[in-house]
Amino acid sequence: MAKYSINLLQPELIAKQPTWTLARVVSLWVFVFIAMLLWLTWSHYQLNDSKKQVAKSTLAKEAIVTQQMTLESQVASNKADTALVEQLATVKLLFKNKQLLHQQLTDTSSTHAAGFSAAMTELSQYHHRDISLKQVTISGNYIRFSGVAHTPESVPLWLAAFEQSTFLSGHVFSHFTLQENDQKLTEFVISSRQQTGKEQ
Repeated sequence: MAKYSINLLQPELIAKQPTWTLARVVSLWVFVFIAMLLWLTWSHYQLNDSKKQVAKSTLAKEAIVTQQMTLESQVASNKADTALVEQLATVKLLFKNKQLLHQQLTDTSSTHAAGFSAAMTELSQYHHRDISLKQVTISGNYIRFSGVAHTPESVPLWLAAFEQSTFLSGHVFSHFTLQENDQKLTEFVISSRQQTGKEQ
């Protein structure tokens, strides 16, 4: 006997599966939690690494500053005393002047005249520490000095001392020139009178 059946369950009557099930929501939250945990771990690692680099940079900077201060202290301690430098310059100038006078006194071509020898002796006797003679010329009544002075005012003071000398006193130094050179020293030329012709 044939059976006849009718399907009364229409497709629209079948219950649809929901898109967001509990399992899917839980899985999504687990995934987000794991991702956040990984991101926090990576951020914490980068932060610690940055802190280490900053600490290293700070230590390096402090070391450089300390080294700079040490070097500055060493440089300051190695600087020569100004007074000692000036004293050394004076001693060098005096020694140079003494050498010049010694050469003049021991030069047989120039010391044949007793007057020249006497003049050299008095120049050595009335030596001024700020005066360095370069050339001394004596020819009869003509006397000429040329040299270098530390200060312009030291030249007149040096000449004033000749009033007490035996040979140089009484000479009138009518020719007097001063000029500052590149080393800030005063070059001077003094003569008792203008010599006719070329000066020796």
